[in-house]
Amino acid sequence: MSSRKNGDIRGFFRSAGSSSSHTQNQPASSPPPTLDLPSSPRTPSKSSPRVFRRDEEIKGSDDSDDDSDDSLGSITDALGYRSGPAAHRRDPNVLSTPQAKRIASGIHRSPLTIQPKKHKFDLKALISHSREIERTEESIRKADALIAQTEQNSDNSGESAAENDPTRFEEAARNLVVGSDEEGGKGDKIRRAFKRSKDDETSSRKHCYFFSQGEPPCSPGKNTFPRKKATDRWKFLSQAGTRRQAFIMGLPYTFLTQGEFLPDELFQWILDEVCTEQNVELRKQYINLTELCDDQTHRLVNDMRLYALLEKVGGPKYAREHSKFKSTTEFRPEYLERNWSSLVTFLQLLERIAPNLQTSAAISAVQLLLRMSMDPVVAAVVYEHHTRAMTILVSSLAESRSQWNTACDAICSYIYENVDDLELKVTSVLSIPSSSSHLVDLRRRIAAESLFNKSGLGHKPIDRYLSFEIIRDRLDADDFKSTNRIDFDFERLRALTTLLDIVIDRADFMRPAINRTSSSSTNKSTTPNAKTGSIPSPETEAAAERKFDAEIDILAVRVKVIHDKVRDKASRKNVKLSLLGLEKRLKYAVRTRPPPKAGIFALEGASGRESDDNVPKQRDFMRQWAQKKKAERQSKEDSVLEPGDFPAGGQRRAAKNIQVAVG
Repeated sequence: MSSRKNGDIRGFFRSAGSSSSHTQNQPASSPPPTLDLPSSPRTPSKSSPRVFRRDEEIKGSDDSDDDSDDSLGSITDALGYRSGPAAHRRDPNVLSTPQAKRIASGIHRSPLTIQPKKHKFDLKALISHSREIERTEESIRKADALIAQTEQNSDNSGESAAENDPTRFEEAARNLVVGSDEEGGKGDKIRRAFKRSKDDETSSRKHCYFFSQGEPPCSPGKNTFPRKKATDRWKFLSQAGTRRQAFIMGLPYTFLTQGEFLPDELFQWILDEVCTEQNVELRKQYINLTELCDDQTHRLVNDMRLYALLEKVGGPKYAREHSKFKSTTEFRPEYLERNWSSLVTFLQLLERIAPNLQTSAAISAVQLLLRMSMDPVVAAVVYEHHTRAMTILVSSLAESRSQWNTACDAICSYIYENVDDLELKVTSVLSIPSSSSHLVDLRRRIAAESLFNKSGLGHKPIDRYLSFEIIRDRLDADDFKSTNRIDFDFERLRALTTLLDIVIDRADFMRPAINRTSSSSTNKSTTPNAKTGSIPSPETEAAAERKFDAEIDILAVRVKVIHDKVRDKASRKNVKLSLLGLEKRLKYAVRTRPPPKAGIFALEGASGRESDDNVPKQRDFMRQWAQKKKAERQSKEDSVLEPGDFPAGGQRRAAKNIQVAVG
């Protein structure tokens, strides 16, 4: 034992051969010798690991069928340990190799929890839903058949009174819910639904098609190029192979910028090819060329030529005498899905050549754009291009003051004579932008002729004709008085409200002469009156502003009365919004200042000026009342509080607080 204790530590590092031979020399039956363990734990001696054969089976492995996982004994035998008391014995399951396939034990549910079996779908509910859908589809089929029969009868008889017959709606409601006791209360609902649908149908927006509603025309054949006129510098255009490449490279454009003159025949050929060319780059080059040909544009482009360009993309033919434009409520979605690139090209061309057009051609172009604005394709597809072309054309017409009134008169007369439907007139007026003073002037002239139904108003500025009395009399007309009549046209009332809003604008016609003159200058105090030549005093200007605000308030009240008389209904929502918008704009945009708020001391029915006069009196009254209360509180504190009431240490601080409160 002592020799083993005092042995050399190199004994632990014996070679593997000697260890294995020493292990094999021991008999298998003899038990291993026991070790004398000292009082303090020592590191046991290590032996060489056991070498396993290839065909030897390892117990506890994944592929083994042996359920025994206890391999601790064999490992200790292999390492050369001797049996003895172990300081700590581990759980054998920790060192065991897990099985290859294990089945998770089921989760035991609490017996107290009742979990009934749930179905994924409720078959009874599905059956009831399907039956409800079938009944709804059957009602829709009956309603469609009834509407078709009603339309056929109305076309044959031509009597509009029969369509609004309430007994007819009741009969239709009964036909839809025949033999159903549980649905007995739905007849009146369906009748009201029929009535609402009829109201919505009559209140649908109207429009007037400019282009053909059928399929777009087939692309026409190419125009014959005038080869005989392609001479000298333009001879390279005579060959079809090099012509397209030359236009795309910009060679003709370079010649025009250098001062070359383009023959008229070549200009007309380019103009005819602009809207029909499929190549986008070629279309751009054609437009650039026509912009440089200002002389040919001034001489050769007229209203007939413009209509000829639009005729190739499905537009109407040119006619010297225009007929009445007919409105319709029919709308086809496939109409907007057509290819409108040719129309966009035409508007771009019109925008570029507008400054070079003659006055008559420019007026005809504006009339053409107003006629086109009644088509739904303008508002949905080409609105921006249409607006830019209109702006450039009106700006070119406004360059000469002598021809501006003549041009406005011709444009206003075109709308007044050819459009009878007030909704179409509003659509054409709203298509004109309000980005410049001349555009606003043209809008107001067209709106004034349509609102007052009087021709000739577009020949001069509309402010010379308007006055507060004329606007007030127009509001008192029958078409502004909404009643509960069935045949009252609320869409016409909406159109009239829009026209009235455009005509009033900033209400400069209602301002006095002094205020008009002073408002046009930045320095009002140094601007003399146009009639007397004297400088208006501040009191005179203040009185003029009060008078103007009072007239605006009267107009706003009248508009509010019309708004309140219109009953709330879904089909009349746009009408009420138009009236409400006009009232708010008069109060907060046209007025010189927002309307004053009513004070607590204002008399009932007092005007804004009277309320302003009462403000100083109210302030003096409140100031006197506050001073009186302060004096009473001070005298009360002086009589109650005495210096002896406070402790000796706090008398000075209390006296200071009293002085601050009194002060």
